[in-house]
Amino acid sequence: MKPILLSIALFFCFVASAQQGKNFSMFSLNNMQHNPAAVGTNDNDIKVFANFRYQYFTVSDKPFQTISASGEIKLFNSTSTRKKGYFGVGASVINDMSGDGRYMVNNIAVPIAYHIYMNERNSLSLGVSPGMYQRTLGSGNLTWESQWNGYEFDQTIAPGVANSSAANFDLGAGLFYKFQSTNTNKIYFSVSANHILQPEISFNMQDKMYMRYTGQFGMRHKFELSTFGISPQILAMFQGPNQNILFGSNFDFYLQEPSLRTLFYTPTIFSFGVYHRLRDAIVVNFQFSFKGMTVAASYDSNINSMLPASKSIGGFEVAFVYDLMLNKKGRFIY
Repeated sequence: MKPILLSIALFFCFVASAQQGKNFSMFSLNNMQHNPAAVGTNDNDIKVFANFRYQYFTVSDKPFQTISASGEIKLFNSTSTRKKGYFGVGASVINDMSGDGRYMVNNIAVPIAYHIYMNERNSLSLGVSPGMYQRTLGSGNLTWESQWNGYEFDQTIAPGVANSSAANFDLGAGLFYKFQSTNTNKIYFSVSANHILQPEISFNMQDKMYMRYTGQFGMRHKFELSTFGISPQILAMFQGPNQNILFGSNFDFYLQEPSLRTLFYTPTIFSFGVYHRLRDAIVVNFQFSFKGMTVAASYDSNINSMLPASKSIGGFEVAFVYDLMLNKKGRFIY
């Protein structure tokens, strides 16, 4: 009976894990992970980003953990008022691991975008993101029915499934629109499609990825003659039968405003936000930005069907962003 129960439990865990995807709560800090057209839409010249997410650590002895890192740079970007467009190029790495089987997903992408200035306030970006999608299952920490000798599980017996890995070429594409009147007043819309080629990533069974469609909306608005602003954000992702919809707003307190005599954008801001992941979790975050650096942390309190097991302890996430300027020449306002 034990082997049968183990097999059922293992199958359930594997299926649940196989559907995992990126589920970052502070998605607006790094839009290019969802849409390649967003690469190069940062305020300054070079942006580096890193974050770590740890979730469901009260449910499993091997909680889900996700690590990501990325960098992006603007190329041929002119400070002239007659500028027509520029390129954005980046690189992104995401590692996701969960469960006793050490089920791992690696996603590497190299997004490239071209940004067209329609006028001084409006821009439209088109991007593509070639890359690689890989997943691996290690069976070393699992026990299988074939290892049951009648008294116990014998790890010296060959497991039912050997270590498996599958990888394939991946491709994404997107559009990104931005309206910006000042550095503290902007709005954006974006749409993208990922896993366009629906790569085969199967091992021991046929498994083809669904294409993922993503829509985003965001804005930053600082109220006139005030040190207070709001930054509402919406993310909607649809992939096969699955969906992830997250919406809410940050509330921004400007401790030091950006320079009025230059085009430098390095304000000091303390911000906190409240979001809702539809039918899944309540999310709160805190962010502090200083001289182009942002340190942020968020906490998910889940309200889904896992509530009895998780005790409402969903996930914890930390992030670091550094958006720096390469050349300050020509950025003074005369």
